[in-house]
Amino acid sequence: MSAPAVAPRRLTLRTRSTPISIVVGVLVALVLWEAVAQIAAATTAQGDRVVPSLVVVARDGLLGISNYWSGGWGVEATASGGSESVAGAVLALTQGAGITIGRVLVGLSLAIVIGLALGLLVSASRPVRLAVSGVSEMMRMLPALAMAPLFTLWFGATSRASILFIVFSVAFIVLLATANAVANLPAHLVDYPRTLGLSGWRLWTRVVTPAILPELRGSLVFGGLVAWTTVLASEMYGLGSGLGYMLNDTLRFSQVDRMVVVALIFSGLALATMKLLGGGVNRLTRWRE
Repeated sequence: MSAPAVAPRRLTLRTRSTPISIVVGVLVALVLWEAVAQIAAATTAQGDRVVPSLVVVARDGLLGISNYWSGGWGVEATASGGSESVAGAVLALTQGAGITIGRVLVGLSLAIVIGLALGLLVSASRPVRLAVSGVSEMMRMLPALAMAPLFTLWFGATSRASILFIVFSVAFIVLLATANAVANLPAHLVDYPRTLGLSGWRLWTRVVTPAILPELRGSLVFGGLVAWTTVLASEMYGLGSGLGYMLNDTLRFSQVDRMVVVALIFSGLALATMKLLGGGVNRLTRWRE
């Protein structure tokens, strides 16, 4: 009597975040921040300005964000005589987040498409691989954030500069990850379909691309994080809109309470993007279950 088949064990990542772990992490961070704020206020003259308490952040920081609202939707701008308000702050954050999210979505989408296409082309064609591999490796070594002022100089303080900077920063990550994923495919996954007459672009789109998606998950999630990092850098260099602009403005005037509010919104959106990318790849690779 043969032994019963044992189902293969699935790899479990102990560091994979869950909703509970995220909530606990946020609560711990808030408690630590408040503890440091109280210590700084008690031991230094300007401690409450350098590390404001959560009460100050929620009261003065949030209300101060309303100064970035240009008016409309029944809420008058503070520059036109209106008073600071929660409604103005929410509208200002929504407007800034909408602009930044738009830049990230366009830039990240283009970067994934371009990186995936070039990665497959590099894997399929030896001449292209020889021509592109060295350049891509060199470009990957460049400090991407140091290139932000150049993109603003080349393309102006516009959304186009921000989007192209995201494409530049993320496309090479996806390209190299795609080429590596194709190289790691077992030979039989490609050879067997060829014996059935599948070749050319159909082989690459119907077999190779779905097969490498699981290995690309980590690189795509990392690319989402890089996209948010680069959009922040680009918006801080000359752009007059977006969350990065607001963050840079609060930094320039040392308004730490407002800075914390914008940083929390920015971090939440970056985390949501990474979760959506990871979940999207998991959904596309349900066939592995």
